Amino acid sequence: MSMNFTEFKRYLGAEPRSTDAGFQLARRSAPEFEAAAADADRFESKLDRATLVETPADLLNGLLLISREVPVAPSARRRLSLALAASFLLTTLAAGWLWNTNRGWDSVEEYLADHYRHDGDLASAEVSSDEVEAVFAGLDLQAAPALTSIVGVIKYCPTPDGKGIHMILNTESGPVTVIYMPGTRVVDREMVYFDGVEAILVELQGGSAAIIGPDQQSVSGLYTFVQNSIIPSNGSS
Repeated sequence: MSMNFTEFKRYLGAEPRSTDAGFQLARRSAPEFEAAAADADRFESKLDRATLVETPADLLNGLLLISREVPVAPSARRRLSLALAASFLLTTLAAGWLWNTNRGWDSVEEYLADHYRHDGDLASAEVSSDEVEAVFAGLDLQAAPALTSIVGVIKYCPTPDGKGIHMILNTESGPVTVIYMPGTRVVDREMVYFDGVEAILVELQGGSAAIIGPDQQSVSGLYTFVQNSIIPSNGSS
C-alpha cells in the first residue's frame, strides 16, 4: 500500500510493529518516514523494558503460609507478624524501585516528551460520544458531556503506571492534546516545556493528566475543564 506521511504516522501510532509489506516499504521511503519509525522503535523498546518486573501475585499468601507453619509462642507471634509485614513492605518497595528503573522513563516530563514525539501530533477528526464513553468506561471512568463533544481523537496509550488515554480536543484555539495517566502522581499545575510545546499537569483522583498545546494560555485555560471532565465511575470527585 502507498501512504502519505500523515497516513503513515497514524498507522505507526496504531500498529508500530506491523509486518505489512506496504508499511515496511513506507518506513524506508523517505528520511522523515525513517526518523518517525526510529522514534517509534525507541518508544516501543522502553515499553518492553517497563514490563520486565512484576511483584509475584502469591507473595503475600506465601508469607502468611510461612507464618502459620512456624511454631512460635503467643507472645512472639505479634513480633513475627510485624517482621513479616516489614518483609512484605520491603519486597514490595524493592519491586516498585525495579519497576521504576525499568519502566523506561526517569520522570513524567521525560515520558510526556517521548510520548508526544511518538504520536502527539495525530491528525484530529471527529469521534462519536459513544466511542469516547466506551474508551473511558474501559478504565472505570466517565467523561463529562462537554468533553465528549470536542474529542477529535481518542485511543488507549501506555503511561508510566498503566494503560491510559490519549485524546486530541478540538478547542476554539485549535487542537490540544490531553494524556490521562492512571496512578501517576504529579505536581499539580506544574508547567512542562519540550519540543516547542507547553504542558500543564493536572492532579486527578487516582491519577493525573497532562494538557499539551502550543502555548501556556491554550493549556492553562483548559485546566479546570479537564479536571472536572475526567470522572471516576463511582461519581466521586
